[in-house]
Parts: sequence; structure tokens; C-alpha cells
Amino acid sequence: METLLRKYLWAIDLAVIAICAVFSARATATLIQTRITRITPPVRSAPRVAAPASVGTYYGKETDAILKRNVFCSTCPPILEPPVDLSGGPPPPPSLQRTSLPLRLLAVMFAPRPADPRWSVAIIRDTDDHSVGPYSIGSKIRDATISDIEEARIYLEFSAGRKEYLDLIDKAPAAPNAPVAAAPAAPAADPLMAELDRGIKKIGEHNYEVQRQTVDSLLGNMSLLSRSARIVPEIRDGKAAGFRLFSVRPDGPFAKIGLQNGDVISAINGLEMTSPDKALEVYTKLKSSSHLSVGLERNGQKINKEYNIR
Repeated sequence: METLLRKYLWAIDLAVIAICAVFSARATATLIQTRITRITPPVRSAPRVAAPASVGTYYGKETDAILKRNVFCSTCPPILEPPVDLSGGPPPPPSLQRTSLPLRLLAVMFAPRPADPRWSVAIIRDTDDHSVGPYSIGSKIRDATISDIEEARIYLEFSAGRKEYLDLIDKAPAAPNAPVAAAPAAPAADPLMAELDRGIKKIGEHNYEVQRQTVDSLLGNMSLLSRSARIVPEIRDGKAAGFRLFSVRPDGPFAKIGLQNGDVISAINGLEMTSPDKALEVYTKLKSSSHLSVGLERNGQKINKEYNIR
């Protein structure tokens, strides 16, 4: 045992020296820390105090003012933000107004969908020069263009983009300071109906004689024509085939010239009624033609009506 201790005595001495060195180092560090603490006491930070609400608001306003400045111009006024649109969309268009033009809508031949809207025709009277004529979509009248035609209303569009409307049988606006005329007394009998009885004469099964004065009276009273029958474009296989008559009054002008309810007028004087332009062309020729040949279909049969205008 003694021999063993002598053999490893050097290792034991080395371990004891290491332990003593560790304890000596820790004691020296503790002593130095104590002296430093005595010379300079530790600085304790003051507790944080919440800033009052007014201080936060003040700095917020200053920040907004700085952000709104023009960095490229120190003397320029601050940049103002555009107003926020709370509606979520563009401003609504101005409301439509009745047109101030001296016009009166007398009749409408309305082409409901799926028919081509160009088949719709409006009969309009200019109350200044007393002219009457048919107009379709895109036609010019005074300083406006007809943009759309409905069953009882038309829409007029002006060069500045303004839109106005005109209703069926709507009275034209009276001139300022114009005297109010008294309502005329109702006649005992309708003179136009008497004119039809006197000016239209049947001379054959499909032949008629019509006085020129009667034609002029009818063209000058489009409201009567619009009430005498309903005219609707006839569409077959997606193509226009003429005009079909509905609700023909038995005492009206259409019945007096031999037309019946359900007739399809396909051609007049050889012009096939396949477009609005041809229909308008026939209308303009009525004032000067001396003979009209009307081709129509009735119950599947083709018939020609002949009218001599004297």
C-alpha cells in the first residue's frame, strides 16, 4: 500500500494544487467586485411613466403635418388628400328630362325583341314648321339624334352627351307667356271618319279608288292610324318578312281599304318590306304616288290590293 502511494503521490499533489488555484481565483474575483461596487454604486433606471394622451395626440398631429409637406417645395401649401367616396361607385347620371324641342310623338311602330330594334319607327311632328315624318334609331331631328325607341317613348341624344325623352301623345311645351286657349267644343261627328267614307270607294274585290285629299288627311293624323291597328314586324327564320296587322278596327282606315286582322304586308309597289329603310321609303312616296300595289298574305294565300289615288 505504501509502495502504491509513493508511486502515485505526484498525481495527488497535482490535483490538490489545481483545487487550491480554483478557490484562490474565485476569492480574488469576489474581492475585486466588492471594491468596484463600493466606488461606483449601480445606476438604477427610473420607472417608466405612461405619457398622457395629449402628448401622444400632439406628436401624432406633428407627424401628419410633416408627412403632408411637399419635400420638393418647403414654401408650398401642404398636400391635401382627395375626399373619400363612400358610395362605392361613380356618381349617378343626371335624371332624364323631357325634351325642350318643339316636337310631338304621334305614333310608334315598336319592334320587340328578338326583332331588330332598327325596325322600330317613330312618327314625330315638328310643331314649329308643322312637318310630320317617320324616324328610326340613328335618325337626326333638329340638333338631336334618336338613340332608342320604346313602345311609348323615344330617347334623344345631343352632341354634348345630354339625353332627353319624348313620350307618346305628349304635348309640346308651350311658349313662354303664351295665352291659354280655351278647349274647343267637341264636334257632333268626326270629320275625318266622314272624309274616309267619302274619299275611299271599293270598285272591285281587291281594287279601290282613294282621293288625294283623304290620303293627305290620314298622313296628317298619325295618331288615328296608330289607334286603328297595331303593326308588328314579321320575322321568319331570323329574317324580316314584312309587317303583320293586329287589332284592326272595323271602322278604321285600314279596314276601309280592305285590310284585315292578321294580314302580313310583304311588299308595296314592288318594294319588299325587309328593312326599315324600305318602309320609310314607301312612306315618303305615299304623298306623290298615284297608284299603290300592296302585296300581302292572308290565311296562307297571297293577295294583291290595288289602289288608284286621284
